Amino acid sequence: MTCRTRESWSLSCFIALVALTIGSGAASAYQLSPSGTRVERHEVKAKAIWYDRYKSGVATWGVYNFTHPVHEEITQLIFGCDASPDACADPEMEFTPPTVIAGVRWNDDPPFRLATTGIRECRTEQTIRVVTQPICWYHLFRHAEKRATTTYFDGKSKRWNTMYRSHFGDLQFLHAMASRDGELAGTTRDRVLMWAEFAWSVAIGAEKGNTLLKDIKVKGFAEFFPYSGQDVLDLYTLGNTALRRGLPDVAFGSLLHLVQDSFAFAHAERMNAVPGATCPNTDRPQPGLIRAFRSYSNQDHKKHGTHDARTAFQESIKGTPNAVDVGRILLSMYDERKPWSEVEPYLKCVFAVQNENAEASPGDGLGM
Repeated sequence: MTCRTRESWSLSCFIALVALTIGSGAASAYQLSPSGTRVERHEVKAKAIWYDRYKSGVATWGVYNFTHPVHEEITQLIFGCDASPDACADPEMEFTPPTVIAGVRWNDDPPFRLATTGIRECRTEQTIRVVTQPICWYHLFRHAEKRATTTYFDGKSKRWNTMYRSHFGDLQFLHAMASRDGELAGTTRDRVLMWAEFAWSVAIGAEKGNTLLKDIKVKGFAEFFPYSGQDVLDLYTLGNTALRRGLPDVAFGSLLHLVQDSFAFAHAERMNAVPGATCPNTDRPQPGLIRAFRSYSNQDHKKHGTHDARTAFQESIKGTPNAVDVGRILLSMYDERKPWSEVEPYLKCVFAVQNENAEASPGDGLGM
């Protein structure tokens, strides 16, 4: 099958492209359905020419058929979904607020814009996400994937957008992963907790939406955004003003995603939980210690994707405490707007590592 020109593009070509895009095993534990909010889908239909509407519609169709919305399913269960398993897997179910679902999707599909581009499918005036500019997103993702073998995407350069960095660069801790082979488990753990503190502060309103990222006071945070002109609102809701009033939920959803990722085999290797073990000074069950964080750069992407599937999630929740259990505890804290000082000890327990000096690697059986 050949998909060489805009004019010869067919339904089967685009479906295959979407399958490659979403199924290529980007650093995002468990699959999800990044189909965007209703506002984003409406904007695409209202403003795009018929060809782009067609592509966007097929992209949404392809996402639902080639990946299962596992992140959304986990989140619906956290929020008390008591319907059938298939119903809880429906991203449109209303157990979870749509603003939280938007946050759960954010880690895998953060919005960004380009100042300039030579890619004809990319529009600089429009925010880039899978739902808004699918072909552009795909081209950029593939570029990042190829370039990652020789380039480290980090905040020290203004060139790299959040998608490049979160999937292939220094922000891979958003998926409970090390940024590169050899990174020490203690380093990855510290970065995870740094981001958790930031996200929680936004979620409970302690950090305001108009704060510039470079001015965030969480220890170590500004090092990842030294030249950023973005504020917190743009980080989480760029291009979707309807989400802005729901910023706390978006930040909380993003934190849930990070926690969920840490229970995925291709992202972190956890030991089995010790029966009856509890987090220090609490009666909360202690998850298994993290033996090692994975690094994506030298993983086999197909093998990675296998461990992101729904079957992997269903297997993971046979043991307790699991991602759903931990998420429910965090939700109760969020409902009560607990301060970070009370949340931090629990998350330190959730992300406790067996050996701080363990070096990240692709993981046994996950290498190329």
